Amino acid sequence: MKIELILLFLMVILISSSGSISAESSYKDTASTNTMSSWHFIALGDSRQQLGTWDSVREQYSHENSSNPIRAALINSIVEDNPNVEFIVHTGDMVASGGEQDDWDRFFEDIENATNKNIPFYYAVGNHEIYTYAEGPGDYGDDDDDFSTYLVNVDLPGNERYYSFNYKNQIHFVFINTEEYWNGKFNITPDQKSWLIGDLENNTIDFVVAVFHRPCYSIRNAGRVRDAQNARSVLEPILLQYDVDLMFSGHDHYYYRTIRNDTTYITTGGAGADLYTNEDLSEWQEGDVYFSEYHYCNVTVVNVGGNLSVNVDTLIFHESNKSTTLGDSFQILAPPAETTTSTTEITQSTITTEKTTSSNITTSMTTESRVTPYTFITTIIGLVVISYSLKKLKYN
Repeated sequence: MKIELILLFLMVILISSSGSISAESSYKDTASTNTMSSWHFIALGDSRQQLGTWDSVREQYSHENSSNPIRAALINSIVEDNPNVEFIVHTGDMVASGGEQDDWDRFFEDIENATNKNIPFYYAVGNHEIYTYAEGPGDYGDDDDDFSTYLVNVDLPGNERYYSFNYKNQIHFVFINTEEYWNGKFNITPDQKSWLIGDLENNTIDFVVAVFHRPCYSIRNAGRVRDAQNARSVLEPILLQYDVDLMFSGHDHYYYRTIRNDTTYITTGGAGADLYTNEDLSEWQEGDVYFSEYHYCNVTVVNVGGNLSVNVDTLIFHESNKSTTLGDSFQILAPPAETTTSTTEITQSTITTEKTTSSNITTSMTTESRVTPYTFITTIIGLVVISYSLKKLKYN
């Protein structure tokens, strides 16, 4: 009788455990865990030499064809404080006279700490890139209209005067040349306009950054305001039609951020050239940010499960002690990534739970309970043994 009772007890345990083995073996992770990643780049502009005073004897500016210590110190600060920077975006006016190789030689000397670390530069053409040599205050020789000296000194995609590229399949960058045909105003060439529209039409990346030298909005002075109005009459209809999210420009030597038509415009012109002040506030609006300081923009792109946020910290560079302080900070959220829902066929019951990690990432898990061949055989044997044991107990 003791043997029958022991057999009965063991079979009950075996049957119950077979069910738990089945459920555990059929566990599924129905959604891959989303990961968070980030990377960053720098945006700056107008790093040309400070012109100094006009030397009528030598017929040139006192600082012409010289190094720019502020430019060099700012680049050194970027390299030291941003060891993982991916690249540097330059909004134009790298040098004072783009038609003179001496100016380019001094430029590359000043940024060599960056180039020695293989940090790429992506340039927008500025008006000073086509100037040749100074003939007097505000007056230069014949323009280098074919960009020949500029093209010798850069290595960029496309035709190098205007171009685009994708980065990490997260941001589409488009560089526009506002100097391609500037004759008192921006008359975009048919070739560049056709290229720009075609590029944006064929773009499949949701977040788009446009970079060009002359801004669409200015608070510099009446002349610059008119130039900005002209530039935006040409560019803004195209860029807004194709949902460009962020625009970087230079030309005005200060920092200015404004939001128009739900799009953020940044003028970053404080990488070494003589600083300007805001003398015309006719287009200023509430919420705009401005300061006349040397600076650069540190742009961090955060990707969580395909959803992007672009965080911009503008750092003021203090020439006296080579330090930086935060001047402006804001965030742009990209449109949410499209998600698809997968359906899994469940035979009996489905238990769904959600776990939230420290990164606020949700993982969905499904546990299935199903009858396996092992469970079926075990159950039959158990029933036979139980039946036999009960009969023995009855007759005993």
